[in-house]
Amino acid sequence: MLLYNVHTWYGHLLQLVPMLVVAFFLLRRGQPVQRIAPVLLDINVAIGLLLWLLDRPSVSIWHPILMFAAIGIAHGVSRSRNRGVVIGAWIGVLALVVISIQIAGGNIRI
Repeated sequence: MLLYNVHTWYGHLLQLVPMLVVAFFLLRRGQPVQRIAPVLLDINVAIGLLLWLLDRPSVSIWHPILMFAAIGIAHGVSRSRNRGVVIGAWIGVLALVVISIQIAGGNIRI
């Protein structure tokens, strides 16, 4: 139960990460944040995988699929210097994270 609570709480907190990356890149155009941010997503996916292996919670298959897609996009632009690409990608990551959380919470049924 503790692992589930950590995964859920941290997952909700992760909705802020894409917003911070976009804001930081708009204001400063630096790479440190966009290189660290994907690792923050990785941590919660690792917790989710561990939770799934230990408890097998009932969750739609789309929840992990969308999160793996978000991680792929985040890592894919982690070294990009193109402002449009980085901002667009992280807005996409935000959308995937929000939709994934809504699916896991049962608010969106697929």
